[in-house]
Amino acid sequence: MFYNENEARQIVIEAGHRLLENKLIARTWGNISARIGVDEFIITPSGRGYDTLEPEELVIVKVSDCSWEGDIRPSSEKGVYAAAYALRDNVNFIIHTHQYYASALAAECRDVSFAPCAEYALPGTKKLVRNVEVKVRDNPDIDTFLMARHGALIVAGDMESAFEKAEQLEELSKRLVDKRVPDHDMFTREWIDTEKVKCEIFPCVTVVRDQYIMECCQAGVRVGAYIDDFAQIVGPDMIVVDNDPKTVQRALLGYNTGSNARGFGGIVENGLGRLSIPMTGALHQMGGMHPALNPMIGRNAVLVRGVGAVCAGRTQDDADAAAMIVSKNCAAACYVRHAKPLSYVDARLQRVVYLNKYSKLKNAK
Repeated sequence: MFYNENEARQIVIEAGHRLLENKLIARTWGNISARIGVDEFIITPSGRGYDTLEPEELVIVKVSDCSWEGDIRPSSEKGVYAAAYALRDNVNFIIHTHQYYASALAAECRDVSFAPCAEYALPGTKKLVRNVEVKVRDNPDIDTFLMARHGALIVAGDMESAFEKAEQLEELSKRLVDKRVPDHDMFTREWIDTEKVKCEIFPCVTVVRDQYIMECCQAGVRVGAYIDDFAQIVGPDMIVVDNDPKTVQRALLGYNTGSNARGFGGIVENGLGRLSIPMTGALHQMGGMHPALNPMIGRNAVLVRGVGAVCAGRTQDDADAAAMIVSKNCAAACYVRHAKPLSYVDARLQRVVYLNKYSKLKNAK
């Protein structure tokens, strides 16, 4: 039986709170949908925060052509939901999660026995819809799917069944990650003065460490974006620097962190005279503290040897979201063996789109 419209609106709101509480999503990521008819489903709107979302803000979308009415835009992933509903008559509830361990598996872009993996495509594109559609059609007896570098899709008869499947997917995914990634606590644990890292652009700073983050710190190499929400929230990659607050601040702001780089003017002596070496001439000309350029050119996190990940944002919520995503991306980086991270161009594109569009919609009304 389909949900009636009022019931569907209430249950989708409840599911959004559960996704946040269970840390199956971060910020506005992920989507929730409930079917209300053969050719209609309710879905969460684009870019809205689940903690403040109201039932009347949910959007009714047609399965047949993804059309909708009203001023509120539905999720850009509506096509994925429509394809799944069209293929599965018994499916009345779907959740798209960015859950921790399943996302690590999805970064490898390979099928696993309990979750086929749709090939990678940019979020919200017709290509992603086609890729997911192929996997759902070719695996009629499976209800949990991975989307390469993007998360998971769970289709079910009702909300409770969907969450049970999501939890099972996470348990099975964690087992695979644990088999491949060593679990030890032999890392140096240093301290950093976060007050010296804070600045006008990033006034809120937090430090997070776990086995995956510390593995990446110890490896000492640049960590790419293995999952697309990392590219959007944190940046296209994340470098590893020594435990020096000024160097950490420079890395966050998008400035050169080479051994000769000192001060925000980017002026160094290197035997060839005084040279300006910021990562961007535009940022240098604007004094190194431009509110629009710094977040786009810089990063919201940097790995610090012996310390962990220093994550920063305009608000504490921003910094905490970055910390959650950094840990997940590091877990993916430790797990993958046969996949490269997103290309720099792709990751940068997603970063710019997020900063200019979705981050501004989070609390929109």
